[in-house]
Amino acid sequence: MGKPLTNLWPVCLQGSYFLIPEKLQAVVKWEALNPGHVGNNGIRSNTGGLNYYIHGDDIKLMVNYIHTWSDFHEANPSFGEDQFDEVIGRIQLMF
Repeated sequence: MGKPLTNLWPVCLQGSYFLIPEKLQAVVKWEALNPGHVGNNGIRSNTGGLNYYIHGDDIKLMVNYIHTWSDFHEANPSFGEDQFDEVIGRIQLMF
């Protein structure tokens, strides 16, 4: 078996607030992960997003903007940019 992951530390802080009660929600999130295997392999992300509730949690639209920092990419530039951005959209249908 491999070496145990004794230095692993994931962290996630998230908050949300209804801008329009039960219809439009703003969301912010901060995440960090340090797998603890070797140095310079942590990753951190900030997220800002909106959830639009069409029919409660049964039908909703979600969109998030995510900015990520990668310690691994910063230490190894040949793998690409150490900071990158994403926009992610999602439709949720529950029945």
